[in-house]
Amino acid sequence: MLEIQFHPPAYYPECGFKYVVIGARYKDKWVFIKHKQRHSYEIPAGRINSEEDTDMAAGRELREETGAIRYKIECISTYTILENNKQRAGKLYYAEIESMGQEHDDHEIEKVVFSDVLPTVHSFPYVQTVLFDYLEKYRINKQKER
Repeated sequence: MLEIQFHPPAYYPECGFKYVVIGARYKDKWVFIKHKQRHSYEIPAGRINSEEDTDMAAGRELREETGAIRYKIECISTYTILENNKQRAGKLYYAEIESMGQEHDDHEIEKVVFSDVLPTVHSFPYVQTVLFDYLEKYRINKQKER
């Protein structure tokens, strides 16, 4: 069984951080990537390199995977995943992209797509659905505050 929990952004789990996931919006649409090897639509995400902190990794992954040039990004949660008594964790970010270029990592990314909803995902479907639901609730609450 897979269990996902959300924590405040400052929460630091014992297992440390392995991933960053970035829910990004551009021109009132969600930004997704189509991954070449997994043949699946995904929320932009990636591993944290050894010389990076989570904020650096999130910005790098957003730029590499989507081609974002100017953006505002913020960490909205730490999430933990418990599976088979093993825990892993990541940081969840929300980004509003102001401008995009044509360049993205074409070794890994087939294309960038824009949508109002989460496309059908085949890689990590439960995790991506739960994270996307959290991002969508965050976006709606943020709009209400304006």
